[in-house]
Amino acid sequence: MKIINKYILDELKGPIILAVFVFTFIFLLDIVVTMMEHIIVKGISVFDVLRLLSFYIPPILTQTIPIGMFLGIMICFTKFSRNSESVAMVSTGMSIRDILKPILAIAIGASIFIIFLQESIIPRSFIKLKYVGAKIAYENPVFQLKEKTFIDNLDEYSIYVDEVDSDGKAKNIIAFEKPEDKSKFPMVLTGEEAFWKDNSIILKESQFISFNEKGKKNLVGTFDEKRVVLTAYFQDLNIKIKDVEALSIIDLIKGLKRVEATEAIRYKIEIFRKLALVFSTVPLAVIGFCLSLGHHRISKKYSFILAMIIIFAYIIFLNIGIVMATAGKLNPFIATWTPNVLLYLLGYKLYKAKEVRGI
Repeated sequence: MKIINKYILDELKGPIILAVFVFTFIFLLDIVVTMMEHIIVKGISVFDVLRLLSFYIPPILTQTIPIGMFLGIMICFTKFSRNSESVAMVSTGMSIRDILKPILAIAIGASIFIIFLQESIIPRSFIKLKYVGAKIAYENPVFQLKEKTFIDNLDEYSIYVDEVDSDGKAKNIIAFEKPEDKSKFPMVLTGEEAFWKDNSIILKESQFISFNEKGKKNLVGTFDEKRVVLTAYFQDLNIKIKDVEALSIIDLIKGLKRVEATEAIRYKIEIFRKLALVFSTVPLAVIGFCLSLGHHRISKKYSFILAMIIIFAYIIFLNIGIVMATAGKLNPFIATWTPNVLLYLLGYKLYKAKEVRGI
């Protein structure tokens, strides 16, 4: 029996990993498209984009692992049924419960891994994401260029951008130098066009204006090209997590005591949502096993379609519940756990039916 269990585990690895990869890629697709814009239009390096993408993966994995495992189990046991391997397992004396044991082991392992991601990896990923994003924005401000806006998170200057063309170049720029003495008026730099290179802003057709203590023009000058060096200071950068989704369950529970009632609802929703994802692996594993085991005529295509229907139904119900809970129309626990309860009921019913009917 140990040999068969090992065989089942070995056969499950490939389909589950592939399914998780596919779902993760689908979830990342929108982010990838946005990042491609930054690469092509705004000149962000591919390496920096890949670093940013890597920090998005852990929170996405907490959602794709349960559904990927479910699809992988269905694919694997559909193959077993078509090849009559499941019948052979039963003929050796294995019961439905025995065959289910390695699947439950994978499901429990997946739950533990999701907890690890939620409690340890995701908070760090969000910190790294903000850090790298801030660093890119500082070293290459075109990353955050928007028309009619101020860029005010630079140490030496506040920059106003009037227009941004299709090439990512800024037009009609005004830069205000931040004086160390706050009582003094800032020097103003203007430029008809600007672009960024080597941590510097290059102003074309530039003019500078300085003011005296009374706010009157003191000195005016013009340049064909003016380079303004922007020095980054990230050694002492201390980023604190504020996004609820980035907080661990422990931090969310602690935060409940410090936030107002309206904000506490968001915290409760996130706590129950995270727990719901953790405990969704077991019923999904059982459902995938029961639906695919013994159906000799079911093809991979129909197995995939059936899996997609269940997966999307679960995601839709969960999101509807979260929206209703956020609006205050539903208790956060009921909103986030109703889909899980339905999964457990469906899994139990299918398992009992499979025990009675056999393979």
